[in-house]
Amino acid sequence: MPQNDDDSLLRDAKNAAKAAEELLARSAETAKELTSPPEIELHNEDVRFEPKDVNYGNIVITGTSLLIVVWAVVALLSFYFKFLAHYREEAGPPPLPYEQGAQKLPPEPRLQPSPTADLQTLRAGENAMLNQYRWIDRSKGIVAIPISRAIELLAERGIPPQKTPAAIVLSKPEEGTRLTGFEGKVEPEPR
Repeated sequence: MPQNDDDSLLRDAKNAAKAAEELLARSAETAKELTSPPEIELHNEDVRFEPKDVNYGNIVITGTSLLIVVWAVVALLSFYFKFLAHYREEAGPPPLPYEQGAQKLPPEPRLQPSPTADLQTLRAGENAMLNQYRWIDRSKGIVAIPISRAIELLAERGIPPQKTPAAIVLSKPEEGTRLTGFEGKVEPEPR
């Protein structure tokens, strides 16, 4: 190999090493700039912040004043209740309504004094209507008969035929003939 080629290779290697050192130096400076905070302080007049988190002096003053106010209110109320108790003793209790002689009923709706008795009275009246003969309309000859007799008459004679209205549509009593409005919308149940 000629000497000339060896010198050029050595020169190229030295240049590559210098370039690598410069690149390393620059990347170290860039990393240092990125990791260290800037030396200048940024300041914005529109943005404010608290100088410290909590002012303990104000908290103690507020708590103490609140405690004093609560104690003062309790003391005032106790004196007021003692005054009212003393005034009530002097005035005496109000007379009871039955002592006044006039028994006033409370406003509607009033409670039932005996719900059981009221229910028994209601059922007795309903049973009397169901189990007695009575006139409903004497001029038209309409009479109410006891329900047991009406059942006996229906069993003997049967139910009289009814006139069918013209607009009624009767369907056959076969399975699936009843129209429900869900036809085609709901699948039939599995059998």
